[in-house]
Amino acid sequence: MRFRILTTTLLLLFLNAASQAGVFDSRYPSARATAMSEALVSVPGDFWAPYINPASLAGLNNWQVGSSVQRLFNQPFLQNAFFGALMPLPSRFGTLALNFEFFGVRYEGNTLSQENTFTLSHGFFLLNDLHSYLSVGYNLKYYYWDLGRSVEDRNLGAAGAFGFDVGLQASLYHRIFAGVYAYNLNAPTLGNRVKHDLPQRIVVGVGYRPMTNVLTTLSLDKTVGFDTHAAAGIEFWPVRWLALRAGAMSTPNRVSAGIGLKFKGLMLDYSFQNHPVLPETHKIGIIYQIGGANQ
Repeated sequence: MRFRILTTTLLLLFLNAASQAGVFDSRYPSARATAMSEALVSVPGDFWAPYINPASLAGLNNWQVGSSVQRLFNQPFLQNAFFGALMPLPSRFGTLALNFEFFGVRYEGNTLSQENTFTLSHGFFLLNDLHSYLSVGYNLKYYYWDLGRSVEDRNLGAAGAFGFDVGLQASLYHRIFAGVYAYNLNAPTLGNRVKHDLPQRIVVGVGYRPMTNVLTTLSLDKTVGFDTHAAAGIEFWPVRWLALRAGAMSTPNRVSAGIGLKFKGLMLDYSFQNHPVLPETHKIGIIYQIGGANQ
């Protein structure tokens, strides 16, 4: 039993190192974003905007609820799920969102690690007219990390910390887009005796819509202590109810693809993303919106 737990723990560490991940590393709930290699920081967002750029919440003006699950590197012991709700405020006050993420490592009924993140997000327009807009948004987050129990059945402890993100987004003629997103600006840490620095990132990007049913994107993503990676994505709506998406990124070199199906207020998204060393990641999400129309 101990050997199996040790083997799983070592594999988890390998996965973290290989994917440049760490405690509370950014994991995207949006299958749309993953299908486009997460290159959406600059363009109008969807329900999962708080994880990509909270400024794009400003353009969402309907009530929504949603959930997403992903199978990281196709490993059953890596469990990751997201839940959220979106609430529009009176137009000049923007939009609020509440989100919850669960990430756990379980093997044969034993919890080796569990990360929970609670997020309150707000986005609103600073400028919004017929030809252009400028929006700002922020996330207030609470991280809670539980290390579970050791092989000797000892409680390994738990810790919590607060994080703060901010984003900006702008558009000209609703065809040219630019955005920036700063993640964990307050440099939060977890733990008392041993400090764990939570990841800090900055993402910048641009987007261009050559036709009303085509969107192209490009972004640069820098996590402190790691290499900068570039990503690009494309989204094409051949008909009103079907979206086709694809993307690619560097360091590590990965490609992705996915589809979206839309029926009335229901949106179903799926994405696939490969990895040069590890197995692929699959993600599926569902969103239900009530009334209204997005920018």
